[in-house]
Amino acid sequence: MVIVSTREFRDKQKKYLDLAEEERVLIKRGKKYINLFVTNEPDDNFVNETWIKEFLSIPEEYRCNPFEISPSGDLFWADKRNIELVREGERQIKEGKFTRITSDEEFKNFFDSL
Repeated sequence: MVIVSTREFRDKQKKYLDLAEEERVLIKRGKKYINLFVTNEPDDNFVNETWIKEFLSIPEEYRCNPFEISPSGDLFWADKRNIELVREGERQIKEGKFTRITSDEEFKNFFDSL
């Protein structure tokens, strides 16, 4: 992995763009980092090691591709159980099985009833 400053990147763009095809290149800008990500397809997604570990921590039978639902690949959508909970909520709303709260007093009364 190579970390370069914005000034160094600007001065030697070709060098670092070529290098990014071979190894990981990060540009340090203040306290943040920019990853150079080389791909043949504009729709390819970048995921880091933490994302992969968290994805693999979901039991295999419940895993699905979160990028089919969320462009960011949010791991909430990588678990079929979460998707089913959202769909169940949508079904209940369609069937009118929900409580509409329109005021602070209604919210307080509902919360107290729990």
